[in-house]
Amino acid sequence: MIKREICMKKIHPFIGIDLIKVLTGIRRCGKSVMLQLIQEELLGRGISKDHFLAYDFENMSCSHLRTAAAFHDEITKKSAGISSTASSRRKCSRST
Repeated sequence: MIKREICMKKIHPFIGIDLIKVLTGIRRCGKSVMLQLIQEELLGRGISKDHFLAYDFENMSCSHLRTAAAFHDEITKKSAGISSTASSRRKCSRST
C-alpha cells in the first residue's frame, strides 16, 4: 500500500475533530486506501479494531446491504453494539 504522506499530512489536523469528513474522487483513485491509512493512524492512537465498520459493496458478501433500508439497519445495529461497549469518549468510525 502506498503511504500517501502528502495527503495524510493534510488530513492529520482533522482527525479527532467533531467534523464530518468527506473523501471524494473518481473511481479507483485511492479513496479506500486513504480510509485504510486513517484506520491505521487511529489504531496507532489506541482505537480498537472492533470500533471500525467497513463494507466492500463490490464483494458479494455485502450484496444483502445494497438497499438504503438494509444498510441503515446494519449500521444502526453495529453502531449500537460498539457504543454499548465503548467508553463515553470513544467514537464509532464508519467507512463505506
